[in-house]
Amino acid sequence: MNEVAVHATAHTTAQATARALELTTLQQVLTGQSLSQAHSEDFFQAVAEGLIDPIVLSSVLTALKLRGETAAEITGAAKAFRGQATPFPTLSLPTIDCCGTGGDGSNTINISTTAAIVAASMGLCVAKHGNRSVSSQSGSADLFEQLGVNIQLTPTQAAQCLAACGLAFLFAPTYHAGIRHAMPVRQALKTRTLFNVLGPLLNPTAPRFQLLGVYDPSLLPLMAQSLSNLGVRRAMVVHGVTASGQACDEIVLDGITHVCDVQDGVLSQYTLTAADFGLAPVSLADLAGGDAKTNALATQAILKGQGPAAHNAAIAVNVAAMLKIAGDNASLADLTARVLAHLATGAAFDTLVQLIALSQPQREE
Repeated sequence: MNEVAVHATAHTTAQATARALELTTLQQVLTGQSLSQAHSEDFFQAVAEGLIDPIVLSSVLTALKLRGETAAEITGAAKAFRGQATPFPTLSLPTIDCCGTGGDGSNTINISTTAAIVAASMGLCVAKHGNRSVSSQSGSADLFEQLGVNIQLTPTQAAQCLAACGLAFLFAPTYHAGIRHAMPVRQALKTRTLFNVLGPLLNPTAPRFQLLGVYDPSLLPLMAQSLSNLGVRRAMVVHGVTASGQACDEIVLDGITHVCDVQDGVLSQYTLTAADFGLAPVSLADLAGGDAKTNALATQAILKGQGPAAHNAAIAVNVAAMLKIAGDNASLADLTARVLAHLATGAAFDTLVQLIALSQPQREE
């Protein structure tokens, strides 16, 4: 049998397997049954390979949304897309990521992305996985690009940035080509589905530590358990509610932040306020952002030690949480004070300058 015939036979077999998988998956979700982690992984692996009919995918996503996704289903989907991702080089140090699911409509400055730069300048190995804006005016990719960082790095180049300055931006489309097969269905459905929570779980460095913000409090234990299932050693999943009742996928400083903490597989839930960070309340209105250019100016000011107090506070509490997650045993209040003192020196800007230089294409001598 020649090579073309072998390929055709393999493709036919894969399609037949996918048709059977479509049927069993539909039967389960349409009767209200949950998918096992293994079943979810098999189904979404077929999605990533472009083998699932769009109508079937639409039906499955809708059924999962109406019933409510389980941690096993979310984990299985994440493992499937991680398995299909462009491989990342092995690293000598464990990484940390900080991000949100988006979808809260708060349109603040780029808090997580700025916090990532500051955390790296304080010694953490930060692999910031992200994309262009979906629910805000400026996503992490938009901001880094505006700041002068080349976001189109290969995995090897990103690993070199991590080794040299403790920071790299991993542009999601570079690693997750399989997601494109779901895009037409996602766009047609025009509603949140399982894919809206997958992004933060797909970091190709498989972080051991993570700070993750969610737009819905019901996602707190689900995402914490999913992170644990994926091998994260310590994480904080946060959902903030301001004094006026606005929900945020961030730590808030003028209301209550609900936390689901996962440490070595054990989940615990608690709440935090500004006082826990040793700060006075800060209004969300004082953190209003704009487009990528506006937010880049805000980030540069913060990194240079010239940011307004409200901006500095928002960044400091996130970096404090990251330091805590990564193993620092000091209190959140002490860690926040340490970050604020570090910001005042302007040293964090040096890390950004390093990343910009490292990310540029190297000219031949």
